[in-house]
This record gives sequence, structure tokens and C-alpha cells, in this order.
Amino acid sequence: MSGTSKPTRDGDAPTVPAEGTVLILAPSIGGTEREACLEALSRHRFGATRVVHVLYMESAVERYRRIERHCHEHPVESAVIAVGSGGVVGQRGPEPDGDYFVEALTDAADLTGLGMALNQVLSEWDDRETGLALCFDSLSILLQYAEFERVFRFLHTLTGTLADVGASAHFHLDPAAHDETEIAQLAPIFDSIVDVDEDWTRTR
Repeated sequence: MSGTSKPTRDGDAPTVPAEGTVLILAPSIGGTEREACLEALSRHRFGATRVVHVLYMESAVERYRRIERHCHEHPVESAVIAVGSGGVVGQRGPEPDGDYFVEALTDAADLTGLGMALNQVLSEWDDRETGLALCFDSLSILLQYAEFERVFRFLHTLTGTLADVGASAHFHLDPAAHDETEIAQLAPIFDSIVDVDEDWTRTR
């Protein structure tokens, strides 16, 4: 990491960058993680952007309603990959209205299936005429099901694919659920890191 800056939420520097791949470090309990997610999403011109959501906890309809409450419009199109079934992941709920495509993956550890689903939607939407964004919520839950080395390789491949198609992305991680070594190993994969503490610190 090349240093730390502390942009204010009303200042000139963006709290969550709109471009590249961003790792958002935020506690999964409380509202700061959701606030950072909405800020990241709202930095895109939804009228000219397609958005892919990878969701482990939140259902497609819950995400749809949250965007409807907090953003001025919906994206041109949205794809939701709802991962896992039962336990902490829970039932996905009904599909939302509007231009939302929903795909369910029952095995939360199936990185091959997740990669195939992401590659399909990213390749179909790679027309360069509209913006393309990804929300991955969350890496902490994925790491409960898949080994760290597998997740690391998956993310390295995924971020390369995102760069190839010109997509921006943000990834959620709860720092309290991981040791500093794991976070340090993951950090170089991403273009930017935002630590959502009370000061909204942006690192690198």
C-alpha cells in the first residue's frame, strides 16, 4: 500500500472510487457497510450502467428495494447471482420486478460455477456502450465456505476479467472476521482499499 488518505464525505476526493476494483473493509454488523455499498453503487450513472450483484445474505428483491429507496433510479439492467441455500445464507425470496435477471447457485463453495455465471453475464454485457459494475457481497462469507488459496486464485482471475471488459467493482470484507495476514495477502489484488471506520479512511 502506498499510503493513507482520509477524504471527508463532503470533500473533493471520493470516498469510494467509481473506477477499478475496490476492497471495502467494513463491519458486517451495523449500517456502515450498507452505506458504503450504496455510495459505491450511486457513483455510477444508472441510466447508462448495467450492474451485477453477487449476494450471499441479501435476496434479489431486498437488493432491488434498497436501491429503489436510496438511489434516484435503477440500472439499465441488473443481474443477481444469489449464492448458497439454507443456514446463514437462507432462502432467497421472490424475484424482483423490472429488468433484473436472477440466477441461484446452491453451493456456496462452488467457485467454478460462480466463475462461469459471472463470465457469462460479463461477456454478454461487454458491448462498451454502457457502463458495467459489480458488487460482491461478501468475501467474508465466501471464505467461510472455500479455502483461502482457492478464493485468492478466483479473485485474481475475476479482477483480470473485470479489467478486460472495462468493469468497475467493489468487494465487501469484514476485517473483524479475518487476521491481518489474510487481508494483507488479498490487498494487492485490488486497485483501491476503503476502510470504513468512523473516518472513512481510503488506503491506496
